[in-house]
Amino acid sequence: MQRTLSYRTSDDRSLLLDERTVVFRLTPQCERGAAELGVSAGRQVRVELLDEGGHLLDALTYFVA
Repeated sequence: MQRTLSYRTSDDRSLLLDERTVVFRLTPQCERGAAELGVSAGRQVRVELLDEGGHLLDALTYFVA
């Protein structure tokens, strides 16, 4: 079963990165850095784990290091 990690800014929900994955739940290892996301450090980002149909399975909000 394919899943997607979708990284978005918390304030305006702009898409930063979509990434295919096989994870079943989000952990701190799913967090990406400023260079990978193209944002400045300190920016709040929400990562969502979505199934093949785009349904939300899990979500995590964090500040980019």
